[in-house]
Amino acid sequence: MKKNMKTKLALTMFVLMVSVVAILAQQAPQFSLRSTEGRTVSSAELRGKIIVMSFGSTTVPLTAKELVALQKQADRYSPRGVQFFWVSVNSDKSGARAYASDADLQAFAQKVNLRVPVLRDPDQQTYKAFGLDGLPTVVIINDGKIALKHVGFGTDQGEGYSEIAKALDQLLK
Repeated sequence: MKKNMKTKLALTMFVLMVSVVAILAQQAPQFSLRSTEGRTVSSAELRGKIIVMSFGSTTVPLTAKELVALQKQADRYSPRGVQFFWVSVNSDKSGARAYASDADLQAFAQKVNLRVPVLRDPDQQTYKAFGLDGLPTVVIINDGKIALKHVGFGTDQGEGYSEIAKALDQLLK
């Protein structure tokens, strides 16, 4: 009986590892997003770089704390060539429930001392193309492939995003 349970456990672990590798090797979708300054940022222009995209909204309660942690990571890894972006899924349609103008998003970013570019995904096309279903979610792209998807932000994360730091350290070796 014990041998059978060990075999099942080993098989389960193997399937889990294969699943994780398959997810991590997933090709990142193509995207083209407008920044709050009116510039277009596309996956094509970022090809060959390590990209960190944090998808969020001003309506998510922990966004301010999450963006402080994101900026710390950007301060640490941008000098090593990593590109960071905050991707707002706030609506750009006046009167919509989660509406935020470019000026609103810029003011929000300034309030939390976020200095990474703010991109807009108001129709959530890129968010959906990445298969995301929670906010905030950080996606790390390396060489056109998704290297990590990190969902959520807990206040007990100390410096914040230690899992992201570990992934970036691994990719930069």
